[in-house]
Amino acid sequence: MALVDADYQFIYVDVGCNGRISDGGVFAGSNLKDASDRRPANIPGKSPLPGDGTQEMFYQMLGDEAFPLREDLMKHFPFRNMSEEQRIFNYRLSRARRVVENAFGIVAAKFIIILGRIILAAEKAESIFAINEGLCLHWARNPG
Repeated sequence: MALVDADYQFIYVDVGCNGRISDGGVFAGSNLKDASDRRPANIPGKSPLPGDGTQEMFYQMLGDEAFPLREDLMKHFPFRNMSEEQRIFNYRLSRARRVVENAFGIVAAKFIIILGRIILAAEKAESIFAINEGLCLHWARNPG
């Protein structure tokens, strides 16, 4: 699970869970959820919407159906019985989520090993994941 900004920069990465756990389950037990609940200094609070100045909103995370609906997390409307406005919202949200998919594609092309299954003891895999997480974040922020 990762948090990526609009410039394809990885802000947060969690690689320490079994692949069978959904991203929503990973999020529920993550430091990211705890931090977004507490809103420490390094996580922005509500800000005025551009061009409006009167309405304030949290910066938004985008999730799939596995995530809970939160004030700071958007996900698709269910695909049954949608209004035209909901269909348009889902389309635009899908377009925004492509940034995340593309960011993963860029990193996967650079680090081919993350595309395959790694068969190791859990302790050894955790230390390798921690190293890979650091390398991926460093490379993603400084791809040159």
